Amino acid sequence: MTNKDEIIKNLLEKGVSNVIDKANLEKKLKSGKVLRIKFGIDPTGSQVHIGHAVPILKLREFQKLGHQIVLIIGDATAQVGDTSDKTAERPMLSRQETLNNAKDYLNQFGKILDIDKVEVRFNSDWMDKTSFNQVGELAKNFSVAEMLDRDNFSKRYKEGVRISLQEFLYPIMQGYDSVMINADVELGGNDQYFNLLAGRRLQEALNQEKQDIMTFSLIEGTDGRKMSKTYKNFVGLNFSPNEMFVKIMEIGDDLIIKYFESCTSLYFSEIKKYQDRLDLNENPRNIKIDLAKEIVKLYHSEEDAESAFLYFEKVLKDGLVPDEKDIEKIDIECEESSLPLVSVLVKSGLCNNSSSARDALNANTVKVNNEIQTDPKFEIILDKTNYVLLQVGKKKFKMVR
Repeated sequence: MTNKDEIIKNLLEKGVSNVIDKANLEKKLKSGKVLRIKFGIDPTGSQVHIGHAVPILKLREFQKLGHQIVLIIGDATAQVGDTSDKTAERPMLSRQETLNNAKDYLNQFGKILDIDKVEVRFNSDWMDKTSFNQVGELAKNFSVAEMLDRDNFSKRYKEGVRISLQEFLYPIMQGYDSVMINADVELGGNDQYFNLLAGRRLQEALNQEKQDIMTFSLIEGTDGRKMSKTYKNFVGLNFSPNEMFVKIMEIGDDLIIKYFESCTSLYFSEIKKYQDRLDLNENPRNIKIDLAKEIVKLYHSEEDAESAFLYFEKVLKDGLVPDEKDIEKIDIECEESSLPLVSVLVKSGLCNNSSSARDALNANTVKVNNEIQTDPKFEIILDKTNYVLLQVGKKKFKMVR
């Protein structure tokens, strides 16, 4: 049986990059006090992937210990746009776009959290009532030098890329959210580090106890790059069990343990057994199958996980084409009615670049609608009504239009 010390150790360390102040937070957790755990989202899209879900899984650990989860829907901040991990300004969203996306986010978070027990707040509730004078008072706690010292701003400044003053307001707004909900702990990505510290500074300036912060590293996608919908290398929470299983099996062997730590509910003691098996040179494929089962079980069910495994074995061993409902469908953005096959392979995420696409074509491993195709200039007709089935190798499938 897992004891409380192990539960707290997993909470503070598993899949976590940094905790400030770790000793203080551990003391709070052992005190029995119900903590207010803040996590903010700017719903800039409608689909959540397992990379987004890393801090949400940590929220679930807090929730299971009886702490109060506070989700901040950034309907105000989303209209400014956080550029912590960007090299250019973000386009502003309308309030309605943000609200529509927020609804989709909450539905997907419900796969992980007991959403009925979550306190959901919209930061427009206080941002819309904040006067210009108040903004000025908050801004006095930060310097321009501090803002420009951030990696993304520093690089853009040196390269002469425009930085709007509005972007400087984002960390102040995020920090003010912590003040308004009296956060005890805030979770976020490593790229959010400055913004999380802004919350501590404003709380201290306004005579509140400083929140502790917990950060997480970005999760790599199936091709080893940052998991992103742009790269088409993500595993969506809304993927079918079969599609989710197949996608997990595509990750590199070097990511297996990281995925166990960041994307499952297993404890350190359980994950160590998998590391030991890898250290004894067991075939990583066996370990990856268990990983895929754990992730599918988390978002669907144990029965779905076993069924997805049998499906994967059938597709891999027998060379069968997956059911259409289990193949990811992608709309290719282009102004033309057709594109060369090599371009579509890259845009769909089946290949990382034109060079790897040409290699696949030369190796006779590319099929278009179940027929082998070797011509990189072969035109793929793209319309809004009919999907084209693409296959690279034995187990990489996409449907595009």
